[in-house]
Amino acid sequence: MTKKALIVTSDNPYPERGERLVSLVVGGFEKLILDYERCVFDEYDVYVLVWQEMGKVQLTHYGEPVSPSNLAETLLKERFEFAYFVDPDLNFEDADLILPILRSAPCFCFVQYHPNLRISDAPFKGMVTHFSRSPQNNVLILGGSYDPRTFYPRRQKEEYIVCTGRIAPEKNQLELVRGYKERIHSRYGLPLYLVGGCDVRSARDRHYFDEVSPYIDRDSVHCSADPEQPSALHSWRTSEEIAELCNRSRMFVIGSPVESFCIALLEAMACGTTCVVNGKFYGFEVGDLQPHVFGNITGARGTILDVLERALEQNIRIDASDWTKKFSLGEIRQKLMPFIRARLDRQNEPVDFVARRIEGAQV
Repeated sequence: MTKKALIVTSDNPYPERGERLVSLVVGGFEKLILDYERCVFDEYDVYVLVWQEMGKVQLTHYGEPVSPSNLAETLLKERFEFAYFVDPDLNFEDADLILPILRSAPCFCFVQYHPNLRISDAPFKGMVTHFSRSPQNNVLILGGSYDPRTFYPRRQKEEYIVCTGRIAPEKNQLELVRGYKERIHSRYGLPLYLVGGCDVRSARDRHYFDEVSPYIDRDSVHCSADPEQPSALHSWRTSEEIAELCNRSRMFVIGSPVESFCIALLEAMACGTTCVVNGKFYGFEVGDLQPHVFGNITGARGTILDVLERALEQNIRIDASDWTKKFSLGEIRQKLMPFIRARLDRQNEPVDFVARRIEGAQV
């Protein structure tokens, strides 16, 4: 009999669209969850429990909704081999479904940074993270992942500069589009293509898109987002489409001042695309990443447009596709699964999370 695993998250890879659920990736967490479900945990029958706003929950089984009359009882009866929490924005003390899961199955948790002020280590047999200030035996430092079946070099005519990712203040597209026409397009003839839309949950992102949109003239700057419905499904592109765009671009650029581990950057690098950055990337060792990108990786200096302009002036070309292979799904799986299996062999003692929570932690 196939063993079962449960992914618990507040980032929904299967949002409702009308009367059906669709796989819609609007950020790194959604893509991470789908990679776990389809590839990393491929020895298991995987369910995904999404804890949404206002206490709404959704249980899916490979994209199909599961709607039992008693969800809590169903989750306990499934006897999951383990539960894997993905950076959950949950109130553990109030979650009637979450506490029984923590007590009934060995649980692991992925967080971007460790230690985490929101999420205590206490109820988990292991923590997985991109960056840790206090690494220990039960903490696995693990990079992001990409699918090498989709993202690999097949370079074509270089037609534009591409930037993929959610249109949002923390992604800093406004700094990129301001002056792009005058400084880049008029000089090099390379239009900018912004790939991505807004998070449907975020009014702030929508307001930011309204600031960016005046620069989208469909000549020097293009965007995949529907100007009237930037959070709509058709504003986004599939992984296959993004891989094709990266392979046809002269450079990939990302203006985020801070990233833990940017999967969009990793995917572009896997395509052999020269990548231009200007921010802090916590999830990489500085000496490991720096030779494979152009720009600043320990903090922003100047603007992203300044860095992009220098890259073009110097005719920079960097193919990091071989280097990225250590982040392919197969390699990540070989690191994560032994970490989980080693801890499944230990006796599963019930966890009193409230009593063991770290003093002062906000969970």
